[in-house]
Amino acid sequence: MSRRVQGLRLWMWQRVSALYLALFLLYIVISILMLEQFDYPQWHAWISGPVNSIIIYIGFLMLFAHAWVGIRDVIMDYIHSIVLRSLTLMLAGLGFMVCLLWLSRVLIKAILT
Repeated sequence: MSRRVQGLRLWMWQRVSALYLALFLLYIVISILMLEQFDYPQWHAWISGPVNSIIIYIGFLMLFAHAWVGIRDVIMDYIHSIVLRSLTLMLAGLGFMVCLLWLSRVLIKAILT
């Protein structure tokens, strides 16, 4: 695959994830405003619903995809040493993976309790 096609695909991921994040934020705000009262039992009931959990999980997947493309571009543009660039990309990717695993744990725990 050519470098141009890869760049276009990443550009497209950035735009699609931004659109989903905008709609996701709108959904979250409207859903929270529609709750009768915003306390822990209401929030827990709302977040433990299967549809909301899936929407939230996809929202964070899109957030991480969006952030990864942005961070990757900044790192590729401003860190010129190949070793340092590779290490920085690896640490950023590892950080995103840890955050995603933590989010999965939180959502699973919220659904099961």
